[in-house]
Amino acid sequence: MQHYPSYRSYLRRTFGMPVLKVSLNAGFTCPNRDGTVGTHGCTFCDNRAFSSAVGLSTTPVEQMRAAMARSAGRVGAFLAYLQPYTNTHAPVDTLRQIYEPLVALDRVVGLAVGTRPDCVPPDVVEYLGDLARRTYVSVELGLQSTHDATLRAVNRGHTYADFVDAVRRLDAQGIESVAHVILGLPGETIGMMTETARRLAGLPVRGVKIHQLMIVRGTQLEQWHAEGRAPVLTLEEYARALCVFLEHLRPDQHIHRIVADSTAQRGLVAPQWSADKQATIRFLHAYMDNARTVQGGAFAPT
Repeated sequence: MQHYPSYRSYLRRTFGMPVLKVSLNAGFTCPNRDGTVGTHGCTFCDNRAFSSAVGLSTTPVEQMRAAMARSAGRVGAFLAYLQPYTNTHAPVDTLRQIYEPLVALDRVVGLAVGTRPDCVPPDVVEYLGDLARRTYVSVELGLQSTHDATLRAVNRGHTYADFVDAVRRLDAQGIESVAHVILGLPGETIGMMTETARRLAGLPVRGVKIHQLMIVRGTQLEQWHAEGRAPVLTLEEYARALCVFLEHLRPDQHIHRIVADSTAQRGLVAPQWSADKQATIRFLHAYMDNARTVQGGAFAPT
């Protein structure tokens, strides 16, 4: 049984071949750290725990060429993914200097840009629209929850309305948008997570990237966890939440990820099942088999 449409399959259908998505570090910062929005960042965030690209110091083009060389003969097409921090947090001229050399590389079929919903001003959206008419462009927006009380609690520095506005403006330019969501944020119930899925299903969001709340060493959330204010989901609890979440999305929204992983070496504190991604994925798929989960099974168009 196919439980959800994977992004990997979507890319294969779109380009007629397997596509390797390569994480790159373009040296951007975050407006929630540099004082534009805030200085302390999100309570859960340390990019070193989530992205292998954080430690890279060469240019994005050099990083891309190195990844392509490592995959020589095994992959025919590549997607450049600007992942750590906020990759639209600069003037458009700076973005052009970073983006254009990447999409000009042979066998690079497009660009994925990780950013925030409050960091896509009109001139950036206009440029991304121009780029999307020349190559494949996917904009990944860190949302995490559609509930403003949760966003305030984890110090996101933006609102759900910011996300809705960004998605609609991107869609008007023909730009594919992806929502990043965390299941198990402090204070969130299954009902609240389900409502986030329902709201995403009603928006022109093309893809969803889902992962569990992870407690990372050195973050504000680590202190809350130690105080009992930020419990984490067991693997079975996460599986149940994930199944319900998927069932309330639209059937056509491709899924970029169903779980994240980290290790103690990269700062993981909890939940420990996050350290074994393959075993976790096997458990989740078996749970979906048993629950007969099908994405969109509970979707109700409005």
